[in-house]
Amino acid sequence: MIISVTGTWMQNAAQAWLVYDLTRSPLYLGIVGAIGSAPVLLFALPAGVIADRYSKHKIIFVTQTAAMIQASILALLVYLKVVQVWHVMLLAACLGMVNAFDMPARQAMVMELVTRDDVFNAISLTSSAFNSGRIIGPSVAGLLIAAAGMAGCFFINALSFLPLIVFLAMIHPRPPQRTLEMPMLGNIFGGMRWVATNRVATVLLIMTAVASLFGMPYATLMPLLAKAIFHTGPRGYGLLLSAPAAGSLMTAVLMALIGHRCRLGVIAVLGSVLFPMALLLLAGAPTYAAAIGVLFFVGVGMMSFTAVSNTILQKSAPDEMRGRVMGLRVFVHAGMAPLGNLQIGALAQWLGPRLAVTAGAVICLLTALVSWWRAPELRASE
Repeated sequence: MIISVTGTWMQNAAQAWLVYDLTRSPLYLGIVGAIGSAPVLLFALPAGVIADRYSKHKIIFVTQTAAMIQASILALLVYLKVVQVWHVMLLAACLGMVNAFDMPARQAMVMELVTRDDVFNAISLTSSAFNSGRIIGPSVAGLLIAAAGMAGCFFINALSFLPLIVFLAMIHPRPPQRTLEMPMLGNIFGGMRWVATNRVATVLLIMTAVASLFGMPYATLMPLLAKAIFHTGPRGYGLLLSAPAAGSLMTAVLMALIGHRCRLGVIAVLGSVLFPMALLLLAGAPTYAAAIGVLFFVGVGMMSFTAVSNTILQKSAPDEMRGRVMGLRVFVHAGMAPLGNLQIGALAQWLGPRLAVTAGAVICLLTALVSWWRAPELRASE
């Protein structure tokens, strides 16, 4: 996973740089980001049902192969110097479709690989692998873009899927508990009804949706922040993307080592407060060095909330419904991204990037404080 995620983040960094090079528009950054995540909004819920109905292992095998093909096509277009913005939009939509089916199955499969007592450690270790790639990928992408152009980032990403596909063939998870026979809509509403009766799950999904709409889209503006605000090139841009990943990696490792000694709900709420507070500091960062330091704590807060909320949802969901619950989580986590990317791109075009990040951070902070006050069950979650 470290190898594959490194390639994926190289592609993410290079794609955003490519779009800004082609258009010089923060609005286009938001539009491409929205198009890339729109399929998740449309298909995450039925994808959760499919993850409960069929082999999660086989689903992931197919989605990773499709992602490798998508990266290869983008690499070829850039290498031949024929790439246009609409090419990037179309391929981003294709990858979004792949992710819509990949994420619920991949998250739900954790419980088929480990025992219930080890879920928190497993998710923390998975997060460590993911954030290792987030650190390495953008940094390497920044160097590679400066030295040889963007095509190499896309080619390397395509190759990075091969080890993951090989290792997937070697994994043998436990078989799913049961096969669903109800119609698709009935299964989707069944997952929604379970969440509606579980107050902690409801609050966690609301907090995740707000963060996805107003907080996490800050990353869409990274090329603009790098070029127009902090006046740095591809290498500096890569470090800006790697800084929050470093904070997330440190947090994930610490949680894997000592997180089981703490009350999970408290970690989640603290992370949900730290994340927007760090974003407020990022919006006012006077220098590039200050932005790097603040982004580290953005990653700490984001990982503290996302990993713990994922663990609480996985452990509380019934085995036969876990795919649908993860589908709902993907729906509010990644599915809200199109709206989030559009709003922050438009707001940055109108008010500038600093005020756009500030507005989103304030909304996230207020949501976190209200959740702390109104949902004592969350703080008590183990």
